[in-house]
Amino acid sequence: MLFSSHSSLPAPFSTVVTAKPFQRQDRKRPALKLSDGNWLLLASLGPYVISETDAQFVGHWHEIQRAKWDGETQTLSIHWVDPARQAAVFEAEAEDPQSLMMSFEEYVEYAVVTTGQRQTHSGTIITASIRRRPDGELFSALVVDGSLDEEGEQLAHDLESKLRESVGLDY
Repeated sequence: MLFSSHSSLPAPFSTVVTAKPFQRQDRKRPALKLSDGNWLLLASLGPYVISETDAQFVGHWHEIQRAKWDGETQTLSIHWVDPARQAAVFEAEAEDPQSLMMSFEEYVEYAVVTTGQRQTHSGTIITASIRRRPDGELFSALVVDGSLDEEGEQLAHDLESKLRESVGLDY
């Protein structure tokens, strides 16, 4: 089995996950075998690419907007809250990543405390969210899928303010 919420990394890879910043349970977290022979590990802080000798951090859970599996190309794409950040794409050996994707969604959802959306008169979607950093600190994130005029900017500000107020965050 290539991944499961109960599987662990193969021995040569799991030895890399024994030092900081990894937590003890990270060796048992879901992982996906990549086409280059490395593994994508869903660690406590966020996904890591694990080789037999190294661990490369991909990003924190609170930085991730969503992940998407493409069955035709066998790729997992990680899309970021920051729209300027290019998606991270991983080619996998797996055919059915259902368990991994459920865990991935769970970890991202844990980082999202609350979210709200509004649409401007021009059709631009505004998404505001309150997210949790690994240390538990809350912060707000605002993402728009187009341009905003003055009215749209005010709508975005009001949405973000309302969410921040709902969890006790000051500006």
